[in-house]
Amino acid sequence: MTPATRPPLDKLLASAPFQRSRHAAARVADDAEALSRLLEDVAAHEFGIGQLPDARGGIDIDIACAVVEAHIAALTSGEATGSVADARCRLVIAALHYLVDANDVIPDALPDGHVDDVVVMRWATRVARGEIPAE
Repeated sequence: MTPATRPPLDKLLASAPFQRSRHAAARVADDAEALSRLLEDVAAHEFGIGQLPDARGGIDIDIACAVVEAHIAALTSGEATGSVADARCRLVIAALHYLVDANDVIPDALPDGHVDDVVVMRWATRVARGEIPAE
């Protein structure tokens, strides 16, 4: 994916599809069952190119899923998390929701339908790692 073919991150994050994903994340952030279903949807999701594998230095879907799995564990054990951790987790949940949303900026059924998903997941991975602030 070259800079010329990569959608700008700021436009993706401001898009109606990503805003829908943020609202969905806010709705399900405290629902362990809904989060587990989201992780199942991520594991089963296919793009126009088939499964989207993690790539070295790439999107690290497993990192995002691990953040959500840790959040599920905290929810089911009754452990409270801090507000920064909650904000990061909600953004990661939103990114995973966006990943499996067929009606995102570039529909997944198209041959390049994964490009916007990769950009959003790379951003979410950096948020999860604490490399950039949770906004």
